[in-house]
Amino acid sequence: MNANETFDPQTSPLILVADDEYYAQMLLKRVFEREGYRVETVDNGVKAIERARALHPDLILMDIQMPGIDGFEAVKLLREDRSTESIPIIVVTAAARDPQDVARGLGLGADDYQRKPFNTSELVARVRNKIRAYHLEERLKQRTEELEALVRIGSILNEELALDELADRILDATCERLPSDSALLIILNPQRQPGLVRSRGWHSAEPQVNALSLPDTLPGHVLDSGEAMLVASAGEAQTVPRIFDDGPCVAGIAAPFKHHGQILGVLALGDSRPGHFSEGHLRVLRSIAEQAALAIRNAQLYTELRGYADGLESMVEARTAALQSAQAQLVRAEKLAALGTLAAGVAHEVNNPLQAIQTNLEMALEDLDEQRPVDRELLDFAKQDVQRIEGIVSRLLDFARPAQVELKAVNPNELVREVLTLAGKQLEHAHVKVQTALTARRAVLGSADQLKQVILNLVVNAMEAMPGGGELTIHTEDASDAVILKVRDTGTGIQADELPKVFDPFFTTKPDGTGLGLSVTYSIIEGHGGQIEVRSEPGVFTEFTVCLPVAERK
Repeated sequence: MNANETFDPQTSPLILVADDEYYAQMLLKRVFEREGYRVETVDNGVKAIERARALHPDLILMDIQMPGIDGFEAVKLLREDRSTESIPIIVVTAAARDPQDVARGLGLGADDYQRKPFNTSELVARVRNKIRAYHLEERLKQRTEELEALVRIGSILNEELALDELADRILDATCERLPSDSALLIILNPQRQPGLVRSRGWHSAEPQVNALSLPDTLPGHVLDSGEAMLVASAGEAQTVPRIFDDGPCVAGIAAPFKHHGQILGVLALGDSRPGHFSEGHLRVLRSIAEQAALAIRNAQLYTELRGYADGLESMVEARTAALQSAQAQLVRAEKLAALGTLAAGVAHEVNNPLQAIQTNLEMALEDLDEQRPVDRELLDFAKQDVQRIEGIVSRLLDFARPAQVELKAVNPNELVREVLTLAGKQLEHAHVKVQTALTARRAVLGSADQLKQVILNLVVNAMEAMPGGGELTIHTEDASDAVILKVRDTGTGIQADELPKVFDPFFTTKPDGTGLGLSVTYSIIEGHGGQIEVRSEPGVFTEFTVCLPVAERK
C-alpha cells in the first residue's frame, strides 16, 4: 500500500472484479484487499452489470472472455447507463492481445488495458491513480451541480415578494434539490412564535406547529441555537430525541433563516432512513437557508412598505413616488447581497484551474496508455487545482454568511500589478497591449482580495470588448482624500442608452454573459465607501473610474 494512503475498512474504495476464472478472481481479491480496498467478484458479464448498478463501485477490473456476454459488450452497456457511465474500467485479460482488440476496448469506453500476466505493482498503481482521478472528478462534478442549483434557487427566490408564496417556493426548491420523506418550514412572527408554517410529506395538509411542540425537536434546537444541525439518527444524540413532533423520521438536517444575526425561522428535512443525510446535504441546506433568509427579509420589508404606502394614500404623489423608489432600492440591494457574492468570480476563478486539471489528467492518461511511468507531478498539480476550486466553491456556498472582511492599508499599484500578472497570458493571446501609469503614492483602505477582483473584472471586461485586440490603459493617481483608478480600453464601447444599466444585476450585452460581473464590482466598491463611474464613446473607448478612500486621511 502507498505509505501515505490509508483507508477506513468501512468506507475504503470498492473494486468490482469480473472474471470467469475463480483463481483469477481470488488472486485479484487478495492483491487489492492487502492494499486496503474492498473487493466484490462476479464470474460473468451480466452479473458485472447488475452488481455495478447495485454497488456503484469505485473501479471495475473487467475480463474479456466470459460466459453470457463478453467484456467488450459489458463495457459498452455500462457506458450507456447513466448510473455507471463514469465508473473507471480497466480491462485485464489474457485473450485479447491484438492491437485492434485494445483499440476496440478503449473505443467502447474502457479507461485502461492490462494484459495477463501483469505486473502487480503496476496494476495497483494504475488502479490507485484511476480511482483518485475518479474521486476528484466526482467531487468537482458534485460541487458544480450544487453551485448551479443554488444559482437557480437564488434566481427563483428573488422573483417573489409575497411571503406565503415565497415560503412555498423555498420548500419546493429545497425538496427538489434534497429529496426526503418530510420537510418543514417555519417563519417566526414579531412575537418570536411560529407564524407562517409550510410542510411537505406529512399525512395532514399542515402540521400543528406551536411553541409548545418545538422543544426537544430538531427545528426547536436550531431555533434556540441559531446554528445548522445534522442528526444521523435521532436518539443517538441526547440533545435531539425527536426530529419532528410526530411522524417516523429518525434522521434529519435543519438550518436557520438568519439575517444580520436575527433568527427569522427554520428549514428542516427529515427521513425514516438512518444515515440518510450527510455533511454535504447539510452544507447545501445551510446555503439554501441563508440565501432564502435574504429573500424572506426582503419580502417582509416589502410587505411593511406596501402596508405603509397603503396607509398613506392621502399623501401627495411625490411622497408616494419616494416610497416606491426606496422600495426599489431595497429590493436591488438585497438581490445584490444574495446573488452577487455567490456568482462573483465563478467564470474567472474556476475556468483556469479546470483547464489545468484537464491538461494534467490528459497527459497522465497518455503516460498510462503508452505504458510509461506516470509523472506524479501531473497528478499533484491536478489535485492542487481541485483543492483550489474546492476553496472557491466553499466560499461561494457560504456566500450568504460572509466572514467579516478585514479592511487594511493596501497599495493600489501592487494590486494592479498582481492582476496584470494573473491576466498577462490572456491579454497577450488576445493581442491586447497594456499601458500603465501608476502614479498613486497613497494606500487605500480595503480588502486586497476584493479589490483585486474588482480590477480583474474591469480588465477582463475590457479585453472582451476588444475581440480583435487593442490597447488597455490603467492609471492611478492621488486625490485629496482618495485614490483614483482608471481602466480604459479602445474597444467597441457602450451605447448611450445602455450606460445607466451597466451596473444593474443581470444586464448584459454579451450573448453568454451573466450580467453579474459589474453589479458585483459596484457592490464591492460601494462596500468600501467608494464610487465607480463609467463613460464611453461607441467604437472609440470605454473608461471606468474608481474612487477609493485612502487609508489615512489628512
